[in-house]
Formats: sequence, structure tokens, C-alpha cells
Amino acid sequence: MTLTAAAEFFLAESSLVLLGAGAGFHPSVRDLPPAGRIAVAFAAGAVGLTLEASFFSILGIPWTIPGLAIPLLLGSCAAIRLWRGGSSKFEPVRISPSKATLATAAGAGAFLYLAVSLASSAATSVDFLFFWGVKAVRFAEARGFDAWFLRDPFSIHAVPDYPPLVPVVQAWGCLAVGEMPWQAAPAASALWAVAAVPLIFGRLRIRVGDGRAAAIVAFWSAALCVSLAYSYSGGNAEAPLVFFESVALTWLLTDDDSRDSRFVPVLACCGAALTKVEGFAAVVFIALGSFLKDRGRSLERARASLSLVLGPLVCVSIWFLYQASRSLPVGYRPHGVFLRLFPRHLWVVLGGMLRKLDAGSFWFPWIIAVAYLALRCRDWKSVAPALMLAAGLFAFLVFDYLHDQGDPTQRIGWTMPRVSQPALSAVVLAAGLVSASQKKHPRRGCAPGASV
Repeated sequence: MTLTAAAEFFLAESSLVLLGAGAGFHPSVRDLPPAGRIAVAFAAGAVGLTLEASFFSILGIPWTIPGLAIPLLLGSCAAIRLWRGGSSKFEPVRISPSKATLATAAGAGAFLYLAVSLASSAATSVDFLFFWGVKAVRFAEARGFDAWFLRDPFSIHAVPDYPPLVPVVQAWGCLAVGEMPWQAAPAASALWAVAAVPLIFGRLRIRVGDGRAAAIVAFWSAALCVSLAYSYSGGNAEAPLVFFESVALTWLLTDDDSRDSRFVPVLACCGAALTKVEGFAAVVFIALGSFLKDRGRSLERARASLSLVLGPLVCVSIWFLYQASRSLPVGYRPHGVFLRLFPRHLWVVLGGMLRKLDAGSFWFPWIIAVAYLALRCRDWKSVAPALMLAAGLFAFLVFDYLHDQGDPTQRIGWTMPRVSQPALSAVVLAAGLVSASQKKHPRRGCAPGASV
């Protein structure tokens, strides 16, 4: 691997912003910081590229850089032309120097730690070397989904039924570079964590003001960056999954206007469903929480929660359509027989899960977040999407681990530190919002020049 190949791979991954640029002009994102609008474009580029690559493979059209890029660029140009008329509602950030310094130092330190861990290969995922990266290389070599590889019994280690967003995005980088830069590619996971920050901050400031939004984002960054490094998440699907689910949650938790668009949360839920199998389960939990949150305000708004599931369902169905078109097993392969559980392992499962929630920081983020939520438990409905995701994910994992006929301790040790990260993100965001709910400083309707 050369530095040139690594730079080209990062440039290719970053070019997703151009492929999804139109989404950054949607009316619902005009009050975000410019970096937040770029992050929306990045997410749209990843989702759009995955869907387009799936259709190309269904139709037998070979993947090429121009062939994949041109339709998405034309679509973005059309979207920009359609949505560019409105004026930006972004207001300058106003934070006291002391708060800005503290939040910046905490966030920068967290991301520096993550970057060093990823760049040094100290946080590289075994799964990246075992199947995510392998699938990306095979797809890039085949110029499409490699049905022969996915059908081969010896490829079972590559989990052929998993949704395709991560290998498609990595294959895009391989097509651009001509090879997989195995040492550098895991560091691209940091792009997802970095992209989440301006989006989360841009929405939180609407509800709690700039200073408190900065504090919440700094704590979120520290907790998740340490966890991503500790759980060896470099190059696997955890960083994009945390990004998509955190963005969807933040948008829904700060949605106090019945006219607020669902464009971004639906886009994020589609990305989550295309990233991992449990991503679709998370979407269902988020939608249920959104329904509970909105039910008391507007029945029409509560029904809009259905869109959070319908969009991802369509996206996943396209992947299933490819499977059917190549006579592959359609759907996701369950872990064991679906309803064959071993309840005798329940206490082993619960104890093992609890031990592995330390997230590289001795349970500190969990303790702080859960304490705030316990103190403000009467406000649970305002953060129902986050609570439903966290509770639903843990129930899902208990159900999954109980399928192990033997002692599941080892599998819990391998998987729990990383698969619990969306729940960690959810409880941190929920705790941040309820802790500041009595001292709201809403941005909408503020007088010009008002300081927060």
C-alpha cells in the first residue's frame, strides 16, 4: 500500500458528498450548519450509490466509476435546481469562549484518539479482514455483486445475506484506486463519526441552544469515539450504523413542529437498514418510539412514523430482489432455529452483556446517561424513540444470544462491545435532551442577534 493509494481511497469515500449533493439543498436542512448539510449529502450519496449499484447488478450492468457516478450526479443537479430557491435559515453559532474551548478540546481529543487508533491499525476490525473488505474486493473485481461468491458454501464466513451498503461503499473506493488499501481503509470509518457531529449539533441547538448542544455533542463524541476504538470497529459496519441511527434519533427527538419534514430521518433509516441486519430491527424500534412521542400531539403526525419503516422496507426489498434474480436464498439467515431458545443461559447472557457494556471507559457514559434519565423519567415520552431503540436493541440481543446451545460467553465478548454502540448513542442523546429540557433556548423564533 502506498500513501497515494490511501489518499485516493479517502478521496473516493469523500466523493459520496458529490453523489448525494442534492440532498444538502432539501428545504428541511437549510437551518443546519454548512457542515451538517454536507453530512446529509454524504449520507444520501452512500444510500443512493448502494441502491443504484443494486439495480445495476440486477440488470447485469457492470459497475464503473463513470457509470455509477453520472446518474447520481445528474440526479443531484436536478434536486439542486428544484430546491435551491429557498433562503438558508442557518444562524451563526454563539457560544461563550470558555464553553467553546472546553467542548472543542473534549471533541478534538476524542477524535484524535479515534484517528490514531484507526490509522495505527490498533482498532481494525477482524470482520473487515474476514468479510466486509473481502466482499468489497470481490464485488469490485466482478464489477457488481458476485453471485458465484455469494452462493459458494465456502463463502459462508462472508455472511452473504447481509445488506450491501458497507461493501458497496468500500468497493467504490476499490474501483477508484484499483486495489484495496488494507491498512488505510479502516481509518475511513472515522468519516462517519465526523459527519455525525455537525448534524447532531445542528439539530440539538434548535431545542437546547448552542452551549448545551455543544456540551452534549462533546460528551457524545467522547463516548462513541472511545467505544469505536475499544470495540475494534475500524472497517466494519458499526460506524455507519451508529451514524445513521444517531442522525435519525436526533432529528426525531428535536422535532417539535408538526410541519417538520421527515426527509432526513427516513434517509437515515434507509441507510441503517441497508447497513446491517439489526439495522432494520432498529428502524422498527425507532418508528415505534416516534409513534409514542407524537401520538399525543397529532394522529396524523403519529401516522407519519410509518414512513420511517416503509422507506427502509423498500430499500431492503431491492437487495432481496437481487437475491431472487440470481437464485440465492432470499432474506436473512437466522442465528439457529428462529424460536428454538435455550433459557438456561439467560443469566449468563445478561451478566455477559452487562460486563461488556464498559465501552472502553468503565461504564462511565452509561452511568451518567442512565442517571440523568432516571432523574427525569417523567419526561420519557419526549425521548421515546431513543428509549425504544435502546430497550428494543437489548431485547433483540438477548433473543439472539439465547439461540446458542453452548455457553454464549465467548460470542458475547466478541460482539457486545460493538453491537451495543447504537444503544449507547441513544441513551447519551436522550439524557442530554432531558437534562436540558427545563432550560430550553429554542432557535426558531429567536430575535435577530439573540445570544444563547
